[in-house]
Amino acid sequence: MKVVIKLFIGLIFTCTLTGCFAEDYDVGVPTAHLNFDISSVQLKEANISWDTASEDVQKKVEDIEKYASSLDEIKVFSDQSVSLEFKENDKNGGDIWTDPDITVALLKDKKDTELALDDSGEFTFPSDKGKYVLKVEFINSAGSAQCVGNVVIE
Repeated sequence: MKVVIKLFIGLIFTCTLTGCFAEDYDVGVPTAHLNFDISSVQLKEANISWDTASEDVQKKVEDIEKYASSLDEIKVFSDQSVSLEFKENDKNGGDIWTDPDITVALLKDKKDTELALDDSGEFTFPSDKGKYVLKVEFINSAGSAQCVGNVVIE
């Protein structure tokens, strides 16, 4: 009988402990990074509406073109391919997003030109030279996060 009680107590103790090892899938706002051949550039957060159990982030930028023009220039070549990567912010611990909808566009004179993004996260800048605002939008069940960059196509 003592053996059965000890096994029962051990089973309850084990079940209680396994509940403490759960992973945190409540991820925070992702950050967007452009990966070039030898370097990487993080885009700046713009419009964000993100709500999870661990954080609620609301940020609104009224004039995206003005905001982006104040950022450091990211110089790229016409027809250059880059890869886009999203990373979890450091203060929250994970990087699992379920089925995000990701769009990439260039903005110039209040006109959006959407760029084709392949399954591996690569896209190609157009051949038209000039200054643009690169807009990347990430949407999933937690909300939306928009990141921008001040791009000069040479």
